[in-house]
Amino acid sequence: MEGTAPDIRVFDVERLRAVAEAVFRAVGCPEGEAEAVAAHLADANLCGHDSHGMIRVLPYVKALRRGYFHAGRELAVVREAPALVVLDGAMGLGQPLANAATDRACSMAAASGAGTVLLRRSGHVGRLGAYAERAAERGMASIIFCNAPRPGGGVIAPWGGIGRRLGASPIAMGMPRPPNPHVVLDFSTSFYAVGKLRVARNKGELLPEAAVIAADGTPTRDPNAYFGPPEGAMIPFGGHKGYALNVFTDLLAGMLSGGGAEYPPPGTDEQGGNNLMIVTVAVDQAADPAWLGPALADYAAWVTSAAPIDPARPVMLPGEPEAATRATRAAKGVPLDARTIAQVNEAAALVGLAPPL
Repeated sequence: MEGTAPDIRVFDVERLRAVAEAVFRAVGCPEGEAEAVAAHLADANLCGHDSHGMIRVLPYVKALRRGYFHAGRELAVVREAPALVVLDGAMGLGQPLANAATDRACSMAAASGAGTVLLRRSGHVGRLGAYAERAAERGMASIIFCNAPRPGGGVIAPWGGIGRRLGASPIAMGMPRPPNPHVVLDFSTSFYAVGKLRVARNKGELLPEAAVIAADGTPTRDPNAYFGPPEGAMIPFGGHKGYALNVFTDLLAGMLSGGGAEYPPPGTDEQGGNNLMIVTVAVDQAADPAWLGPALADYAAWVTSAAPIDPARPVMLPGEPEAATRATRAAKGVPLDARTIAQVNEAAALVGLAPPL
């Protein structure tokens, strides 16, 4: 399917998934691994997080070809205790590793009420909220911290400073709410995820707000001021509060896992890896299900009953915008801009495939 805008084309999500899977199989990924990465990227586009969708195909292929990411890696146990496991991903592709780490945390919580998994040296895990959704599907509440050290260097200026020192480290949280969309929080501790700057740059658009500090210290909406030259930096969301949360993603995901929190200059546009801390709680062991279900329903109804500032934008709980976008794009297709399409085709060419889009 094609859209009406000349620089935007619209695709069925299954086509995108099949294209990504073919590319990753061609670059040497085992079948199950290629399927997991492709499904994750296509679903990120489907639910509206284009910054973590098909735009990542080319950076992943380049990371695999230069030997920074590796196909076919499996998790290794570094340390294990009754409620804590430390895992090493050996720089394998992040989505299958993070899926397995999330499942491990859920199994621990099912057995003990709660579980914590620290995953170090994973490839880029993609949209962090996907793992909170995965845990929620298994009846688990979750808190997930993620940092992104080498090789890309820092992307965020510390609060009150100029220049890159910190990663764009995201945080996700999830709460099961069947049969409604699970309550899922997923945000970068930078003002925007760097992928959103790439999307804006690809589309030739300004950012909605001045989220970038240019190299001379001037706030700007121009995403090109971030990439340079000379390179600028992103600001943390929420001022000093977001800055403090960002620091704790490094402490809890990077330091505790042993993966570190090094963001050396100079920055690059290369795809880096991740370290995670995944904490899960078995909801049915923490609260009486007969009480919790109605209580959640009452809470959701109360919060979303607030009169909207904009009548066209009703009040929603976290996770509901993604559910709504997923339904819309499943019916109408997933839009991709011309530059992202070109990058997917470039990735295909690098692995010997004809342009798929």
